[in-house]
Amino acid sequence: MEQRLRFIRLASFVIVLGISGLTDAMGLQGKRAKCFQEGQPIAVDHIDKSKCYSCVCQNGLVECKREYCPPTEGCHMLVEKTEDGCCRKCKGCIYNQVHHSSHTEWTDPDNPCKVLRCEAGIVTVSDLQCHTPCANPLPPEPGKCCRTCPECKINGQEATDDRDVISDDPCLKCRCHKGRMTCSKKACPVLQCSPTSQVYPPGECCPVCRGTRVLMNVPKSCRVQTSFIWEEHKFNIDKCTNCTCRNETSICQRSACPVLDCAPDLQKSVPGSCCKQCIIPQEVRMECRFGDHYYEDGQSWKLDACRSCKCHRGRPSCAMTRCNVTLPCAPGTKLVHVPGECCEKCVEVEGVCMVFGDPHYKTFDGKIYTFQGIGKYLLTSDTKAQTFSIRVANDFHNKTYKNAIITKRVAIRYEDFRFNLQQKGRVKLNRKKLTLPYKKDGKVSIEKRNGNVEVTFQNGVKIFWTGQSFLEVTVPAAFKSRLSGLCGNFNGNVQDEFRTRKGRVFKDSEALAFGASWCAGSRAACLSAHRSSRQLARESLCAGRRPEKNRCKYLTKAEFFGECESKLNYFKYYKTCKMDMCKCPSGRCHCDSLLAYARECEKLGVQVAAGWRKESLCEEAAPRPKTTSRRPAFAHVDIERFKRQKNATRARSPVLIH
Repeated sequence: MEQRLRFIRLASFVIVLGISGLTDAMGLQGKRAKCFQEGQPIAVDHIDKSKCYSCVCQNGLVECKREYCPPTEGCHMLVEKTEDGCCRKCKGCIYNQVHHSSHTEWTDPDNPCKVLRCEAGIVTVSDLQCHTPCANPLPPEPGKCCRTCPECKINGQEATDDRDVISDDPCLKCRCHKGRMTCSKKACPVLQCSPTSQVYPPGECCPVCRGTRVLMNVPKSCRVQTSFIWEEHKFNIDKCTNCTCRNETSICQRSACPVLDCAPDLQKSVPGSCCKQCIIPQEVRMECRFGDHYYEDGQSWKLDACRSCKCHRGRPSCAMTRCNVTLPCAPGTKLVHVPGECCEKCVEVEGVCMVFGDPHYKTFDGKIYTFQGIGKYLLTSDTKAQTFSIRVANDFHNKTYKNAIITKRVAIRYEDFRFNLQQKGRVKLNRKKLTLPYKKDGKVSIEKRNGNVEVTFQNGVKIFWTGQSFLEVTVPAAFKSRLSGLCGNFNGNVQDEFRTRKGRVFKDSEALAFGASWCAGSRAACLSAHRSSRQLARESLCAGRRPEKNRCKYLTKAEFFGECESKLNYFKYYKTCKMDMCKCPSGRCHCDSLLAYARECEKLGVQVAAGWRKESLCEEAAPRPKTTSRRPAFAHVDIERFKRQKNATRARSPVLIH
């Protein structure tokens, strides 16, 4: 059932929901609306243009995104009215009676060497200039213009299928496709903005327009920068560009300059020509100096993951991989820089499951629930390849808090290894005590840091165990839709987290039945069945008992968790904290919920205060050092003699019974 929120109007919607990119642009401030059904769609029917937005409950906060709109940055011919009323669009182009959107490029069907590009009502037509930086180029592929090279290298730099490689001439771009590289050069498109509004992005060949502008559209005419051109009239943008106004679109012919096979400092402008030319000195050197190194003619060398150079006629000629403009990563992904690679890229985030407190579970897909079952249960397992499985053993906390249940042991199976994580950070391998750190053939690494046990497997699975009651399991994105157990199936859908071995999906109110279905021991050993859902609900209310101090309040302190409240709603962690504090009002049962929230905040990029443990009374007390007192020999003799005298006195005295 969809949740519905009440909004004042559009301004309140932006403040409360925090639509990405709108709050900053409009100068509005406020807190994002909270929600409680993770993954549930949020209806926004009470706002203007509600069909333009989609909202969902993510991390306990309402996350809204505007439906996709074509990019308008740099457009100086905006069309305000659109069919759906959601987006402003840039004026397109009509060429040969066919409409093309702005910022699009295509080739002539009859001539693959003719390339056309539409920019805000202006079509630029130019011929491709091909370049083959190899000795034996292959014929053009069917429907293509340029010959290809059998290897994907230029000046020693490797070209890839998803990235352009540019050389000393930034207008020359090379790209690899199925092991074959094609290099070509195009003319820069004619822009709608005036020269004063044009800028050159770093490393780019062509200028772009800065900002946006709405211009009046006059029928049967073309608008070019600051001029109106009537239909079928011809005009020149510059001495190298000839245009005609046709169907309210400016059709401009512009020649691409040839590729120059020389270093940038040898490329000179020639009077009367639109293009630069190579001016080669009479003296040609056969080696290059780059920094403190000398290279022979034709020799290449690598500068870093993005740049390589080659010695050409005594001057270094370099090529660089051009990284695409990185847009905000989609939900469920994050921007990372892989070591050894040139460009950052969006990759799927890993899944994190946590077990904490009396036991509360946060699944890989983000659902938080409570299951207070005693016995052994399957926490998570690779259901497809059976590469690993993790089981937990739950039992009463201790004699003081008989109603509180925690995770006391963790059993891990990975290939031929059998590990057991126990209380106080003890670790066993195949039932034998293990001395840490432990590493084996690059497959397993177990270390102890700050009293916590950290396990890393070769398949990317990581386990964090405090040695008391907090457990965290991290799996790489490769395990998506391959897992099962109390941690869920990691398929990105929060709605089907309570899926059993047989495929049945329980409701949120049936957490007890779902947990019991993953009993890993004998059914009799899993004592959770004696707790009904009604009893569980009563226990969560503490049966009228209240903790002496509200230590859960530390979750709300900005000095501890910084700006995390704007990225992760602490409500569910506050709720689990209050439940745990009811079982041990004077103890430290609030600490697991605080630790779970802190680790989630750090994964979202929030800087958590280093001293939050100490301030919230969750820091382990340092053990007192053992002192050895050395008494002189005569003191030892006196004590022994005193003991003998005392015993003799006792033997002569009567026994008193109190």
